[in-house]
Amino acid sequence: MSVLFASGPRTGRGGLAAWLADLSTGGKAVVIAVEVFVVLLLWQLIVGYWGLVNPVFFPPPLAVAQGFAEIIANGSLAANAGISAQAWLTGFTIAVVIGIPVGLLMGASLPVDKVVGPIAWTIYATPAIAYQPLAKAWFGFGIGPVIFLVVISAMFPIMLNIAAGMRTTNPSILRAGQVYGASKIDLYRRVFLPSTVPFLFAGLRQAVVLATIGMVVAELSGSSSGMGALIVRATNTYQTDQAFAAIGVVVAWSVGMTGVVTLVERWVAPWTRKARR
Repeated sequence: MSVLFASGPRTGRGGLAAWLADLSTGGKAVVIAVEVFVVLLLWQLIVGYWGLVNPVFFPPPLAVAQGFAEIIANGSLAANAGISAQAWLTGFTIAVVIGIPVGLLMGASLPVDKVVGPIAWTIYATPAIAYQPLAKAWFGFGIGPVIFLVVISAMFPIMLNIAAGMRTTNPSILRAGQVYGASKIDLYRRVFLPSTVPFLFAGLRQAVVLATIGMVVAELSGSSSGMGALIVRATNTYQTDQAFAAIGVVVAWSVGMTGVVTLVERWVAPWTRKARR
């Protein structure tokens, strides 16, 4: 236990928040596990045992687990999850390939930022669901509209965060580099890019969540396959336990991909983790 919990709760300055911040990775995992267990237990008691909520509309955790087993057994989870994963990975890759270089250009060039910036912010500020009818008109039914909405949802957080990171580079460091004879290429490679890395990964984490939302929005209407379509079919037949199980899979995917981005950040830019401590 001493390995998991580096120190006991502090009663002085900082209190519980400071104690939680000082926990090791294993200790934080234990705290999260306890929180999840307590929430699931209360949920099961309120709905499953006390019957304070109609389980048809809000099934208890044990019913959701049974629904999860059912969508695995009948093959609907594997079929629909594979299609959603394909659309998500394709759209997210396109968003990264476009968003990173455009964001770098926006941050490095004021004219580019003046031209692209207002358009990017306008599209980013528009809810993804507003593009859903247009996506069907442009790409028809199937995986095309899903990929499009994933791209639209994920590209602009990446692009705008990188541009902001480029613009917030410490000018004193730039002047020091110029004094010591650094070329523009050296400044970009040794100053601009390292200072932009934290913004890049912040944008990627936002993009993961928004891409998942865009994927589900596209699949909820006008798609016969994917996790969104599975949720709709299960809800329409009042198999809400299966619907909640499918929602849980989508949430797990979003959280898992966010974790992947965080792991890549720790490997590529470990200094960003130290700076947050």
